[in-house]
Amino acid sequence: MFGSQAWPSAMPDRHSVLFSTATRNFGAEQLSRHYVETFFGPERARALMVGAGLCDAAGQLPASISRVDFWNLCVDGVYKYDDEGHGCTPRPLPKGSWTVIFTAVNHMDSVGEGLKRFCEFVQVIPSGMTISVGYGSDGINITYAMNDLSERGEIYAELIAIVFHCVLVWGTGQWIEPVRTRLSSLLADRNESLLTGLATSCWRHGTGVSMVYPKGILDMPLGVRRYKSFSFHESSVFMEIAQRSPRSMHSEASSSIVEELRVLMQDEIPSQRVAARKLGMSAATLQRKLTQEGTSFRELSREVRMRKLCTLLATDANLDDIAFDLGFSDRRSLWRACFDWLGMSPTAYRLQRRLCDS
Repeated sequence: MFGSQAWPSAMPDRHSVLFSTATRNFGAEQLSRHYVETFFGPERARALMVGAGLCDAAGQLPASISRVDFWNLCVDGVYKYDDEGHGCTPRPLPKGSWTVIFTAVNHMDSVGEGLKRFCEFVQVIPSGMTISVGYGSDGINITYAMNDLSERGEIYAELIAIVFHCVLVWGTGQWIEPVRTRLSSLLADRNESLLTGLATSCWRHGTGVSMVYPKGILDMPLGVRRYKSFSFHESSVFMEIAQRSPRSMHSEASSSIVEELRVLMQDEIPSQRVAARKLGMSAATLQRKLTQEGTSFRELSREVRMRKLCTLLATDANLDDIAFDLGFSDRRSLWRACFDWLGMSPTAYRLQRRLCDS
C-alpha cells in the first residue's frame, strides 16, 4: 500500500515502551541468546553459533552476541539452509529472493518511486509480510508487518527493516537517517532490538516495525551505486553503521578518539596525517591519544579492515569489489592482506566458511 497513512505521534502514549539511546557503538550492542534462539529456532541457532566459533572452550553458547555477530549469523544461515526467510516465512525463500527485489528497486529513478515499487515487489515472494508507505507531517513512514503475528516474525520484520535501510543508503550514496523508529510491543519484555539507536526516538507500540524518514529522501536519486550481488552492499553499509555510536552520534556527548577514528575509517582508510587533520589535531597528538587508549593507528586500521573483510567475504561479492571497498589498489593487495590477517587466501577463507556451514 502506498498512500496517505496515519501513525502514532512522535510522543509515545502511556502504553508504549520508550528506549534510551545507548553510548557504545551500534554494532557492539548485545542481543540475548533468547533473542537469537527465538529468531532462528534453538537448533539452527546452536548450529550457526558453533559454526561461527561463538561458543567457549567447553562448547557452551554465549549468553549474548553483538549485532555484528547476529548479522553474520544471518548471512551464514542463508548459505547453510538456502532460506532468506530464516524459517519465519510461509515457505522458504531461496537465496537471492530479496536480492531480486532490491536490485529492481535500485533501478528506479528516485527513492519515492523505489518505495512505491518495493511495496509492490514484496508481494511477489512468499515472505508473509506486508510493506506499506505513508506520509505524515514529519516524514515518510515505512511499515513492515507480518501477516501472522509471532515473536519470531516480529524479529524478522526488524531484520528486513534494517536490511532495506542499508539498501537505501547504498543506492543513494547518502547517509540517510530515520527520524524515529517504532518497534513491536510483542517483544516488549526485552530492551533489545536490531534497530534501537538508528534514530533518536525509538519505542514499542502495536505490532510490526515502522521507520520514519525525512520527506527529503523521496527526491533522492537511486542507482548512484548499483546493487549487484547478494548481501555485499547491505553488509558493507551495516559495517559502517556498526562502528558508529547509536544516534546520539550528533549529540554533545564526548566519544573516545578510538571511536571517532573507527567511524572515520568506515568511509576510507586515510593516512595517519590525514586522519589527524580531519580530527583537528597533529599526527603526534593523535598518536599520543591512541597510545593512552592502548592502541595505535596501524593496529586500529588493521582491526577495522579485517573485521569488514570477514563480513564481506561471507557474501557473493566479486573480490575486485571487495578490494575497492576496503581501499586496496588491486586484487593482489587483497590476497596479501588475507594471508597476513587470516592466514589463507580469500578463496580458501570462503571455502572454509561454506564447509563450516554445510
